[in-house]
Amino acid sequence: MKKTPFTSDMKFDVRDTLFVSDLDGTLLGADAALPDGALDLIRELTSLGVNLTYSTARTIRSAKFILEGVPFTAPIGLMNGVLLRDMNEGKYVSGALLDAETAEWITTLGGEPFVYTLTDCDELFTAYRTLKNQYMEDFLRERVDKYSKPFRKLDDFKTLVDEGQKIIYFCYLDTEENLSPIRDKIVQKVNEDGSAKAKCALYPDNYREGLYYLEVFAPSASKGGVTKKLREITGAKTVVCFGDNGNDLPMFEESDYAFAVHRAPDHVKAAADGVVTSGMGVLEFIKNHIN
Repeated sequence: MKKTPFTSDMKFDVRDTLFVSDLDGTLLGADAALPDGALDLIRELTSLGVNLTYSTARTIRSAKFILEGVPFTAPIGLMNGVLLRDMNEGKYVSGALLDAETAEWITTLGGEPFVYTLTDCDELFTAYRTLKNQYMEDFLRERVDKYSKPFRKLDDFKTLVDEGQKIIYFCYLDTEENLSPIRDKIVQKVNEDGSAKAKCALYPDNYREGLYYLEVFAPSASKGGVTKKLREITGAKTVVCFGDNGNDLPMFEESDYAFAVHRAPDHVKAAADGVVTSGMGVLEFIKNHIN
């Protein structure tokens, strides 16, 4: 059945609608924080029965810091859909993890990624070999100083393999030119049935011109997968999402209505049902389109 096209006077029933927002570039400001007044408006929306949650490429430490004080009405998606976490219970409710053989192979491809591991107790840690560029140095410094995120310096990623660590995610920071060849090697490696061994997201940073992220994770992980899982968990009949970048497109595909923010690239806007202002504009859109 075809959905009803979105119109400016459309209203969403809070009783059976789930709103899902990306963070960086969508809900957050240029300082990577909620804009002034956002926390109060989110609390107001929650009091009106709005079910609003978030799907981000960030890990739990920075997401938790940024969303401090926000009421959580559903789990949030982390690391581009690798993990889904119940923030009220403080535990992961689902995960899509790389198989050990593929993860070990990726460590041999070159480049200097941050490598994320998950312990049996659901503790997330990050390892690296060297800080190849200023982007990596700034990334590490901000996450240590601002979010108290633990990093582990290694001489060789083989140490993680030898220790039996559960490698779940890779994050490279560099130029598009330097990262594209690594992306190409990963997407070309497939199983016997032609299915992917890993999935990649290559996209520009929201805050620094010239910086690109290459993130590598399990083939079953995506913001789309998280959105589908959230629909199941909440029982929502309608899912409405907001995003700004290529890694949000799988979320758009799994939502009934998708909105790109005004600063999104043209191909993201083209995949959306409409365009809204970022930051407070996302929250004001929700307030103006509920009943």
